[in-house]
Amino acid sequence: MNLLKSKIRRSPWSAGAWNRFGSRFLNSPFPKNKSLSPSVPMPAKRRNRCQAQLINVSVTGHVCSSGNDYQSGSKHPHSKGSASTLDLLSLGSAAVNSNSVAKISLWSSRKLAVAVLLAFWVLAYHLVVDRAGAQDRVVALVGGAVIDGTGKAPLASYTVLIRGERIAAVGAKVQIPKGATVINVAGKTIIPGLVDMHGHMYARATPEMRSQFEAYPLLYLAGGVTTVRSPGDFEPEGMVALRERIKRGETIGPRIFTAGPYFDNDPSQVSWIKGVKTPEEALDQFNRWKDRIDYVKFYTRITEAEFRAVVEAARKAGIPTTGHLGSITASRAIELGINGLEHGIFAMSELSRANTQGGNCALGDLDLNSPVIESLVASIVKNRVVIDPTVVVFQISPPIFEPVTPDWLKYLSAEAQAHQTRLLSTAASGNPSAAECQRRALQSQLRFIKKVHDRGGIVTTGTDPVSPRLIPGYGLHREIKNFVDAGLTPVEAIKAATLNAAIALRREKEMGTIQPGKLADLVVIGGDPATRIEDIGNTEMVFKSGVQYDPVALRKSAEGRVK
Repeated sequence: MNLLKSKIRRSPWSAGAWNRFGSRFLNSPFPKNKSLSPSVPMPAKRRNRCQAQLINVSVTGHVCSSGNDYQSGSKHPHSKGSASTLDLLSLGSAAVNSNSVAKISLWSSRKLAVAVLLAFWVLAYHLVVDRAGAQDRVVALVGGAVIDGTGKAPLASYTVLIRGERIAAVGAKVQIPKGATVINVAGKTIIPGLVDMHGHMYARATPEMRSQFEAYPLLYLAGGVTTVRSPGDFEPEGMVALRERIKRGETIGPRIFTAGPYFDNDPSQVSWIKGVKTPEEALDQFNRWKDRIDYVKFYTRITEAEFRAVVEAARKAGIPTTGHLGSITASRAIELGINGLEHGIFAMSELSRANTQGGNCALGDLDLNSPVIESLVASIVKNRVVIDPTVVVFQISPPIFEPVTPDWLKYLSAEAQAHQTRLLSTAASGNPSAAECQRRALQSQLRFIKKVHDRGGIVTTGTDPVSPRLIPGYGLHREIKNFVDAGLTPVEAIKAATLNAAIALRREKEMGTIQPGKLADLVVIGGDPATRIEDIGNTEMVFKSGVQYDPVALRKSAEGRVK
């Protein structure tokens, strides 16, 4: 299924008009030797400044907007629920890129084939991206509360002015240029675009692990996640390609930072991770990937010699490192120069010799004031090591599991729905004592987050959605709530998901806060997450680099596609 990422304009080809035309056409003789171009050619001037782009989603309503589509108080012509939606569900499939001619696989019926081709031409003609004027677009979000990402209290009745892909002005009194699109957001809250610091694009929804390059990017963006860091990939080449397609505007999704292949010793405890056997092999892998990755991710069986070699090479190349550790303690990894630690106390082998195999009872009994913890926290803070605890990934099994959204199953394919339902049914009859250990371990994790935060350390939010139960976007909303449960204030938790993440990515000058000059990554929320953190999930508008997206349409496009 395909659609055009577009600046949506009012089109004479409404759903009703298309149905009438299509019905009449399908009942007419198949034309011979006729051109399949639209009856009215696109003017050359307009054609030259417009570019139609395909993404692998189905359209229902307004998916994205270039900003000049509707004024305050008026209904967008293609807003959610609009009757003028063109839906290509079940009509066929098309693939287009800048170097190839579209190839379309259709049914044997010649008439239906022509109808699909005409539908494709109609969308290509009427739903276009106006790249030429992108830098001139001006949008004003007026009257909302602003949580700027710095940890400060919300700013009431503020205006955020967007010019092109950047934030132009923020304040209580902002001069709005003539011709700007004005959107009234009174009663709503504007926050910076969220960052999922453990935002994988693969999952085991069925017995087989698969990349989720179709559904996950849409779901992240729908949840206000404008940036993800994927610390290790199932298909590294595919992930790099996805990152680049999104950069070029060929598909919709969040900004991606990828670690590429995992760095682990052979054999890895994960069957599909290709490990290394020597420091030389580890360096060879790094050198092959260093120009294409944004991060390095170490895994549980890496040896100290391999670790040393790659950490030093990454430092010289200016590439940050993180790890899901086991064979090396967190303390030792910090001494050797690691920049981040994944999964908090669950991947710190000095705290429990068995914790990488599920020693949750020991973690539940953890004394957070012990000399070991005090020394570790001091080292974390002193060396500015980023802690990405991924609390939510340890909450996915019954009886602890609470769906991150009640309708999470609808995003899964039929096969995946059946498999996940069976797994949950089986897990529900698990060991009660093990579940109690898990609960206590999670409480220790929350106390650890608060301790690092209070000492001035950098804590970030990540989800690790290798289980499809952690539907992207929704999963991060739950993780932000976990941080509030740990004792952070709502605005501190939002800072962890925005500015702290930008610092960890070394992009704090470009993103992470609502300030003039930074990228216009913004989320408009219905409600007040500063007083009720659950409101963080009420995403009503998402802006990534100044382009507006409709969360409802994005999620609709992702239904049934997690496979």
